[in-house]
Amino acid sequence: MANANDLTALAVQLGMRYYEEQNLLFGRLDGYECAVRAQPEKKMMMIHLSAKSPSSEDSSMELLLEEIRKEYPAVTAAVYENFTASLRLSTTAQEDARQLAASLLGRIAAFAKERQYLPCCGGCGKTKDVRRFLLDGDARMLCPACRAKAEADLTDQWQNKKFPRHSVFKGFIVVLLVLLIGATAWVGVYTSGHSATLVGVVMTVLCFWGYQYMAGRMKKGSIIGILLGLLVTVFLCHNLCVAFELVVAIGQQQEISITGALLFIPTFLKDPTNREVYFLQLGLSVLAVALASAPMLWMVHYSWRHKERLESLEEPAA
Repeated sequence: MANANDLTALAVQLGMRYYEEQNLLFGRLDGYECAVRAQPEKKMMMIHLSAKSPSSEDSSMELLLEEIRKEYPAVTAAVYENFTASLRLSTTAQEDARQLAASLLGRIAAFAKERQYLPCCGGCGKTKDVRRFLLDGDARMLCPACRAKAEADLTDQWQNKKFPRHSVFKGFIVVLLVLLIGATAWVGVYTSGHSATLVGVVMTVLCFWGYQYMAGRMKKGSIIGILLGLLVTVFLCHNLCVAFELVVAIGQQQEISITGALLFIPTFLKDPTNREVYFLQLGLSVLAVALASAPMLWMVHYSWRHKERLESLEEPAA
C-alpha cells in the first residue's frame, strides 16, 4: 500500500510536486500534465494524464489503455474520457504500486508524445491558457471557461446542501405562526409591565430561520414578505399596547373596550406630547426589528453571492 514516503519518493523520481493533505502528486512529464492520487482507505491509486489527440477520430489512446489493463493485474480500470487518460491501480496487488505508477505514466506520456498528442484542458480540450486546479480533492487541468463552470457547479452544490429546497407554503405557515405567537407574547409581556423589545428581536430571527428551514433558500419576494409582516405585526402590537394603556386610564372614569380604545387612538394622538411618546416607542420597536433583521439579511446576501473557489496549484501550463 502506498504511503507518504512512497509518494514523496515518487514525486522526486518523476519531478512532480507532492501535496500531502490530498495524497496527491501533480506535475509535468514529457510536457504533459500528470497527477497521481493515493486513496489508502480504498486501497487504490489513481493516475491521470491530460492530452488531446490531433485527430478527433484517433482511438489509439483507448487501445493503449485497454492493453495496459489486460497486461497488469494491478490495473483494475483504464479509461480515456474528457481528454484525460486515467488508470486505477490496486495497492494490494503484489506489484510495487510506486514503481508501477511511474512506469505506466512514463509509458503513456511517451506514447502521447510519439502520437503528437497535445497538453490540454480536461473539460473542453482547449490547448491554451490552461492551468492546474484542485477540484474536490482531484487535480484538474482547466481553461478559464471550464474553471468558471466548475466553480459555478461547486457553488450550486454548496447552496443546495446549505439550503435544501422544500415548500414555500410550509415556510409561509411557519412565518405566520411565528408572527401570531410573537404578537401574543409581545402584548402579554407589555401588559405585565415589561419591555417587549426583546420579543420583537426573537420574532424576527425565528421568522428568517423558520422560513429557510422549511422553504429553503430565500428569494427577494420572500424577504420583502417577511419584512412587511414584521412591520405590520409591530405596528398592530404597538397599537394594542397603547389601547391597553387607554383602557386602564379611561376605565377609571368610564367603561371602554379594547376596540373602543383602538378607535380612540387618532384622537389621543392629537395631543403633541402623546404623539411624541407614541412615535418614539413605535420607532424603538421598529429599530429593534431592523437591527435584528440586519444580520439575517447579511446571511441571505452571503448565500446569494457565495462562490466556491477552486484551489489553484500555482504553475501555468500549456
